[in-house]
Amino acid sequence: MRGTILRKTVRFLSSPRLAIVLMAFVGLWGVLGSFVPQGAADAPDIAAWAAANPALEPVVSALGLHQAFTALPFIVVGVFLALTTAVCAWQRTGAAWRRSKTLREAAKTGSALAGSAPDLEIALDPALDAADAIRIAGDTLDRLGIPTKRGDHSLLSVSPAWSVWGTGVFHWSLVAIIVLIVLGSLARSSGQMGVAVGQTVEDRAEAYGELEAGPLYRWQGVNRRIRVDAFDLDYRTGEGENEIHHGPTPTVSILNGEGDVLESQLVYPNHTLKRGSLAIYPVDYGLSATVALIDPAGDVTQRATQLIDFSGNSKDGTAPISALTLSGPDGASYQLLVTVPLDRVAEGFLGRVPDVPRAHVVIIAADGTTALDAEVEPGQTIEVPTGGSLQVLAVDYYARLQVVDDHSVPPLLVAGVLAMIGLGVATLVRQVLLAARIEDGPDGRRLSVRMRLWRMHTTSRGEIEDELRRALSAAEGSAS
Repeated sequence: MRGTILRKTVRFLSSPRLAIVLMAFVGLWGVLGSFVPQGAADAPDIAAWAAANPALEPVVSALGLHQAFTALPFIVVGVFLALTTAVCAWQRTGAAWRRSKTLREAAKTGSALAGSAPDLEIALDPALDAADAIRIAGDTLDRLGIPTKRGDHSLLSVSPAWSVWGTGVFHWSLVAIIVLIVLGSLARSSGQMGVAVGQTVEDRAEAYGELEAGPLYRWQGVNRRIRVDAFDLDYRTGEGENEIHHGPTPTVSILNGEGDVLESQLVYPNHTLKRGSLAIYPVDYGLSATVALIDPAGDVTQRATQLIDFSGNSKDGTAPISALTLSGPDGASYQLLVTVPLDRVAEGFLGRVPDVPRAHVVIIAADGTTALDAEVEPGQTIEVPTGGSLQVLAVDYYARLQVVDDHSVPPLLVAGVLAMIGLGVATLVRQVLLAARIEDGPDGRRLSVRMRLWRMHTTSRGEIEDELRRALSAAEGSAS
């Protein structure tokens, strides 16, 4: 009874129809996930989409499509797809093992399929001696794409033992890819962070403006920093007709916890900065203003960099991403807002650092009144109501970067390469075992042929029989 249940289970899991249904679900799920924003439920993009699609949002949320690749339906189907592929791979592995063993034995002994009944028996023309028959048969098989090793009375064609492993390698690689995709979606981190030119940011959750981390991702083992070294507003490569505009391009460095540079390069579309499981893509850019708070004794008590986005709705053309908090001598809390007034042209604001950069500094008291409103050039210092003074150190660019930490990427690349190799071997490399021998019988000499054409692209069993009979002037049919 248990054996029957196991056989039925294996038969069900190895069903091509089941695999097609599961792959169709994964494909459809991925398409649906691409039409809705991905991220945490409280993310601004998801909230805006929900407000714009009130009828669809309950269904989308119930299915988990906002977290499409960590949702339970995707994980369950992915596990089943991996299981069905594994069963299929196991079956092909068994077949490949038996075939490779047969090929190894044939290559070692110089004979093949001993004891088995001939697949073909071809009566030889009495005028042909053994040497002529072997030569003619060998030439015929060569023309059909089956090179042979020739003996006095025999022919042998043995494919290498590795030729039969292509399908098994391909299917096990698919299993690995599916498992890695499922686990990768649970153990990856992807988010956007803003980094000003010259600024070094520790890679931790608090550094991200938008962040999506899988339930298995752990920040405890992350010990690195990200720095933007320079920013080219219009980076170009090539010359003349071959010149390519890459647009705003930051130079980004990955540092370890001790501050040593691990990788550094220009980052622009199709030129991603990669280091192990980490990948950094450019998303957007804006401006930055770095300020220092100085106490009455002249000591710097706080240094902060304000990230500033372009905004057509503000009088300066820019708006701060968030406010900085200051504490006054009386314990009162103040909000510091820094923008950069942009240069204007007839079409509007110029999205770049102004020719004469200035920081527009606004300090708002706890009661909402404006305690300070002034424009300050880099290097200048102004008194602030919190006591002491504020100095603008620099006005520059910042780069918004998409930072993805996915430990499944390197093994996924390896599995993908192995899958391509396996598929190439399975589809392009012949898998043939053919042995032919001249045997004497009561009716004269015959060429007995035993063969296994597991994968043969240049000919077929029927063509082999027809061509050998024609070449050797045989008159009998195939052995039954």
